[in-house]
Amino acid sequence: MSHVLPCRCQRFLHFPNYHVDPRNEAAHGPGWTEWELVKRAEPKFSGHAQPKVPLWGYEDEADPAAMARKIAAAADQGVKQFIFDWYWYDDGPFLQRCLEEGFQKAENADRLSFSLMWANHTWVDIHPAKRGHNPPVQYSGVVTPETFDRVCDYVIEHYFSHPSYYKIDGCPFFSLYELMTLMRGLGGAEPTRLALSRFRQKVQAADYPDLHLTAIVWGVQILPGEEAITDPAILLTALGFDTVTSYVWIHHIPLPTFPQTPYADVLEEARKHWHAVRAEYPLPYFPNVTMGWDSSPRTVQ
Repeated sequence: MSHVLPCRCQRFLHFPNYHVDPRNEAAHGPGWTEWELVKRAEPKFSGHAQPKVPLWGYEDEADPAAMARKIAAAADQGVKQFIFDWYWYDDGPFLQRCLEEGFQKAENADRLSFSLMWANHTWVDIHPAKRGHNPPVQYSGVVTPETFDRVCDYVIEHYFSHPSYYKIDGCPFFSLYELMTLMRGLGGAEPTRLALSRFRQKVQAADYPDLHLTAIVWGVQILPGEEAITDPAILLTALGFDTVTSYVWIHHIPLPTFPQTPYADVLEEARKHWHAVRAEYPLPYFPNVTMGWDSSPRTVQ
């Protein structure tokens, strides 16, 4: 049976690379944020609207006053929740100040709920990306079982307990970007199932009814040598996920027309994809809407 969840909230995915972080400073220099790429973007063809200049200036998203303006603007326009791209590698967190110092300390944080998408992908140096150049790895997304347990403890203590954290039927919502990367670090399907089960037990021990786990479904595949489960759709259920969603349309839909693909064309393909996912996976599905995609500021200008 295929099904789709009712529209309980309108969520906005928030990528927090617009505040100073020690890792970025080590790689790019003192005070660096991705605003530097935004500032130097150039138009690539006639009518290309670059650079984008923010109306409020190049704000520090870890500043609670700046975040309060973003929260107010989002809430006034019907957005109900920010889902923060959240990073934690074997040696600790990355880009967390936006959430911990900005959103959580904003005076109006109660106007929106928030949740996490653990962006557990390998971080490579594409700031900026060079044509024909294989970007070097900076931080591997593969984590050990010990790191996974630390992540579980940290998010329960520092985020789930916040009054604005998003819950479904009392269960904290937590989404995972790359299931296969997690499985590689934990040792396969069965160790991953056990690790996610421990996560649920920790959440229950913290006096929540349960954990609501959502998988980002793109590139889901079976690891080489995995014999117990050979169907990705069955894998998600076996591991204990509650729902599925996607991150961005370009993960599923090509942009065939150079240098621009009309939004309406991509939208039509996205609608087809929504129906395909509902038919493929036995779990409820949160559709994703992408408002546009232009990564040219991240390329060498």
